[in-house]
Amino acid sequence: MSDLACRLCGDRPLLEVLSLTNAPRNVQRLLQAHERDSDGAISLTVCQCGRCGFVQLPPVLDDEYYDDYMMVATHSAQMQSFQADQARDFVTRFGLTGKSVVEIGCGDGNYLGHLADAGAVVSGIEPSRVTRELAVNKGHGVEAGYVTATRRLQGAPFDGFVTRQVMEHVPDIHDVLTGIRRNLKAGAVGLVEVPSLEKAIADRRFYDFFSDHVNYFSLATLRMALEMNGFEVLEVRQDMFDEYNTAIVRNPQEVSLEGIQRAIDTLGRDFARFIGEYRAHGKKVAVWGAGGKGLSVLASARIHDVDLLVDSDCNKQGRYTPVSHLKVEAPSALVGAGIDAVIITAMAYVHEIRRALSDDYGFHGVVATLGEELVID
Repeated sequence: MSDLACRLCGDRPLLEVLSLTNAPRNVQRLLQAHERDSDGAISLTVCQCGRCGFVQLPPVLDDEYYDDYMMVATHSAQMQSFQADQARDFVTRFGLTGKSVVEIGCGDGNYLGHLADAGAVVSGIEPSRVTRELAVNKGHGVEAGYVTATRRLQGAPFDGFVTRQVMEHVPDIHDVLTGIRRNLKAGAVGLVEVPSLEKAIADRRFYDFFSDHVNYFSLATLRMALEMNGFEVLEVRQDMFDEYNTAIVRNPQEVSLEGIQRAIDTLGRDFARFIGEYRAHGKKVAVWGAGGKGLSVLASARIHDVDLLVDSDCNKQGRYTPVSHLKVEAPSALVGAGIDAVIITAMAYVHEIRRALSDDYGFHGVVATLGEELVID
């Protein structure tokens, strides 16, 4: 077992599941004649997380490895056709014509060309000087370096992103994915493509495991990685004769709690005013509901005095509410109590309580329920 933590879920230890004892250190370029004497094989240990199942390699490459990285598929007619169709489908499906799309790890800019041909307004980021210069020479705007959680990319926020054959290389999955998402508009869409672990396993392809690739994504762990970093996964699928796992994602709208913050004051004020006005005119008010919602609203509205508080849960009856210190009675206490209005705080049971008020306890007065404001029948 390896004492390293899982790169995806953080659990440890990792299980050692595959050993390659005569692997090349560098698979992205061939050697010059004078380099042969200094070259040698390395051992690779493939690990799997016992908790989430993520397959991974401990890093064995230097930090500068990708500074002059050169691995492109521009020469392949099959790949060009596949990428052109993929880019066109992505742009068309999500209405990205005229919209900004960034490619993370854009290499020589070939795929940027396909996206541009499909109608997107494109830019990229690429750490390799060699391939970045090729992309720039094709007329694309490309930044140098890596995406991180704290980096703001030129032209951000974007309407869409693509990252292809990149995530298998990165040692910090969460830093990169969080960085991508923080450079997107709310609702932006993305395409993430990685080599398929399912394909490697099905065909027993030990040669799919090498030093460049530290992450081996199945469809399940690809989805997991994206969802852990805030993306909504629209679909995951295998592409190009099952060689690739591809995810289509969306950057969800931010969840805002501002309305709830406003409701603390609004509802609390309405609640207290409703009770105060009724009692000022000699009328009686009861509250039905001593559950979590009822206790919360009574406390936030600073209600310490109502004519009656009832709840159908016999385990609560006879006890007192926290903060407001109101005694909880059985609903039968409503009978003959002269109650003029009932405020229902047990929102999941509103319809049931309404029926019980009229059918079981003969109440036909005013009923109010909780919303953003107090809702009065």
